[in-house]
Amino acid sequence: MPRGWLAVPTGTPPELEPYRDDPRGLERYVRAVVEGAGARFEALYFDVDSPVAYALVEGLDDFISIKAVRSILGAVDFKKLITVDQAADEAVRRERDIRGRLPH
Repeated sequence: MPRGWLAVPTGTPPELEPYRDDPRGLERYVRAVVEGAGARFEALYFDVDSPVAYALVEGLDDFISIKAVRSILGAVDFKKLITVDQAADEAVRRERDIRGRLPH
């Protein structure tokens, strides 16, 4: 299942303000939001150069849920990630399938 890399500002929106200096509290809050959307929270990482935390999540692949989670957390970015196996096997196979159906 694809994973996502969700960039969450650590000082805004107002819902996150109480967690500005509470990394564990922010982790609990982000976990609750992600799991409330039916996805699996894996970990939260903090950028050392800017006020941003990155949540690694799995199963947040429904566009409506992504939009809802991003809105609640004020997320500034969401990267969709796949594993090496998915890239090497599934993506390559799908690429070949699509190319095989294209007009010559």
